[in-house]
This record gives sequence, C-alpha cells and structure tokens, in this order.
Amino acid sequence: MNWALVWNYLPYLLHAAGMTLLISAMAIAGGTVLGLVLALARSELGRWAGFTVAAYTWLVRGTPLLLQIFVVYYWLPGLGIRLAAFPAGVMVLALNATAYYADIFRSALQTVPPGQIEAALAVGLPWLPTMRRIVIPQAFVPALPPYIGQSITVVKNTSLVSVISVQELMFTSESIYSSTYRVVETIGVAGVLYLGITSILQVFQIWMEHRIHASKTRVR
Repeated sequence: MNWALVWNYLPYLLHAAGMTLLISAMAIAGGTVLGLVLALARSELGRWAGFTVAAYTWLVRGTPLLLQIFVVYYWLPGLGIRLAAFPAGVMVLALNATAYYADIFRSALQTVPPGQIEAALAVGLPWLPTMRRIVIPQAFVPALPPYIGQSITVVKNTSLVSVISVQELMFTSESIYSSTYRVVETIGVAGVLYLGITSILQVFQIWMEHRIHASKTRVR
C-alpha cells in the first residue's frame, strides 16, 4: 500500500466524493417528490392515470440504467434536446429512482385503512390535508426501510454517470489509477468514501426508527 500516493490524491477524491454526494442528494430529492406524486396519482386518480404510471415504472425498471443514461445524453440531442453531462446524469438518476420510489410509496399508502380516509373526507377535510395529515404520516413507517435501501442504490448508481464524463468519485478514481497504475490504493479509498456516504443513510434510518419507537412508547 503506497500511503504517500493516497495522501497526495486524497483531496481530489474527497472533492469527487462531494460531487457524488451532491448528485445523490439531488437525485434522491427529485425522485422522492416525483415518486410520491406518481404513487398518489396511481392510488387516487382514474384508471388511465394508474395505467400511465404503471407503464412508466414498467419501462424504467425493465431497462438498464446505463441504457437510460445513453438515451438521454446521446439520443435526445438528435431530437434537438441537448443537456450537459451533470444535469443529464442527475435527471436520469432522479427519473430512474422515481419508478422505484413510486412503487415503495404506493405499497406503503395501501397499508393505511381506507376507512380513515373516508372518515376524514366525510367530516369535510379536503383531500390534500387528508393525505398530508393522516395518510402520509402513517405510510411513512412501512416505507422507511425500502426507501432508504433504494436511496443507497441511488448513491451507488452515481458511479454510472462517469461514462458521460461527470467528474464524480468513480470518474476521478479511474483518472487517477489510469495515470498512476495504482488500482488497489485508488479503488480502496473510493470504496471507503462510498461506504461513508451510504452509512449516512443507514444511520438516518436507525435514528428515525428509534424516534418512531420512542414516540409510540410515550403514547402508550
């Protein structure tokens, strides 16, 4: 292990890890919002809305993420839609995550007894406050573990945007070991940094589960 090389290139890898964290945060935020919208549309709107959402999730989940990146970055310019590498990568990751989040949220929403929704609407509470105050808080608990699991997948999937030259952690690692021929040191540090980022999400899950358990205990 060449520790001098690791020390010399560590600032570049840390900067790239920050870029990976930024891409992940933007993709997770966008996918969460869109996924919740699609889940509510599929659950609450008509048959055609449900069919459209189901078709979208089928298409996204049934094709490789790498193919989706190539379609957006290389195929869309032929239609006159040109995106720089960074926004293209974030957009594809967010849209890909949306399909998975939508199914996670839809399954969680189905755990809420329909009678509670009907009772809230019957006493005059509008649909949106009903979702925000009654349905979504209850659906949050069953959705948390698969949501965090999918978010960790999003973090790891950021490595794929290196193929369109987004200078995130994997792209920077490849650049370093291509010039130094020190694969073990470079990939080893990159692996530790990826593990650090994903561990943030795992710690958040544990913290939230403890808070939920504590709140239920106080209620009892």
